[in-house]
Parts: sequence; structure tokens; C-alpha cells
Amino acid sequence: MTNEFDYKINRKSKDNSIKSQRQLRVGEELRHLISNALLRETFYDQVIENNTITVTEVNVSPDLKNARVYIMPLGGENKSDVLDSLSKANGRLKKLISNKLNLRQIPKLHFRIDETFEYARNIENILQKIKK
Repeated sequence: MTNEFDYKINRKSKDNSIKSQRQLRVGEELRHLISNALLRETFYDQVIENNTITVTEVNVSPDLKNARVYIMPLGGENKSDVLDSLSKANGRLKKLISNKLNLRQIPKLHFRIDETFEYARNIENILQKIKK
């Protein structure tokens, strides 16, 4: 049996705000739809086509009008190029998503590089130095 404290901890996201169940559900569905679109669709952009992009998390605003999409190119290479290309392909991506998402208004997508991988790597390096 979970208490209210456990429930709130599980619902925190990268920006440490508590999300509603609907925000979490829409964010997760957006993450799946964006990942599938990047994997299967053609964007006519060499940067997107030549890089494998991981969508790590999607944070949706309480009014469901904006979504922060955290991405990371495979190997962490070409981050700024991938970010620019995804911002340019935003319209095509929203169109692909709108066919499969059951919302009145599709959230505006704001792409960001996910820094948690670098943060985890830095912590691992610090722990390795301490261990030695």
C-alpha cells in the first residue's frame, strides 16, 4: 500500500515539479510517438536521417499546450546539429503525431539535449577517483 508521499515522489520529473496522471500519460505517449516517427518516417534532413536519436523523456505542461522533449543522439555526437534539425522538422513531426494522438490541440514541441547522461558520467568518474 502506498502513501501520499510515495505517490508524489514517483510523479516528479526533471524539473522537480509534480505531474498529474494525465500529464504523465500524455508525455509517455508523446515519447513513444516521437520515437517511432524518428525511427520510421522520412524527414528529408540528412542530420536526422544519419543519426540515431533517443527520446529520453517528454515533460508536458499542465495545460497540455507545451512539451519539452529531451533527446540524445547516439554517442552524444552532433548534439547541436541534431537539435537544430529537429526544431526545423517540428511541423512535420507534429503532423505525424496528430494523426495518432487523441487531443484537441497537439502540444508545441520544444527540443532539449538530455544532460543526465553527462551528469551520470561525471558522478561515475568521481566515484572511480575516490575508489582509487
